[in-house]
Amino acid sequence: MLSVAYDILMRAASLFCHQIPDRSPHLWGVQLPLCWRCTGIATGTLVLLFLILKRRYLPNQGLSFMLALLMPLDVFGAWAGLWQGHNNFRFLTGLAWGIFGTTIIVRLFAAGISRVSQSRRRGSVGVAA
Repeated sequence: MLSVAYDILMRAASLFCHQIPDRSPHLWGVQLPLCWRCTGIATGTLVLLFLILKRRYLPNQGLSFMLALLMPLDVFGAWAGLWQGHNNFRFLTGLAWGIFGTTIIVRLFAAGISRVSQSRRRGSVGVAA
């Protein structure tokens, strides 16, 4: 039964994570479903969710943009052969992306909702022909 649940988790996570064993955390010799970077992204997103729900706080947009760039910079640097990535750095850049990249997405979503709400108040909802 446990191996069936593990297989389901691994298959589900494989839809968005490469799951390369050398780049994935292991617990008691068993590979976890997400690589270090995806684990960081998931952890960072959960941290942001906590900040929003418990503290009603979103990090600054400019700071978020700058820190979210760490992950694509790390990916590009490793891809271009400028450096060899390490799992600790993969986790940290994923964590930054999870917190700050998701902040940008939340802020864009909130701005879109605000615009729609303002348009409805003015009675200008709809597409002009």
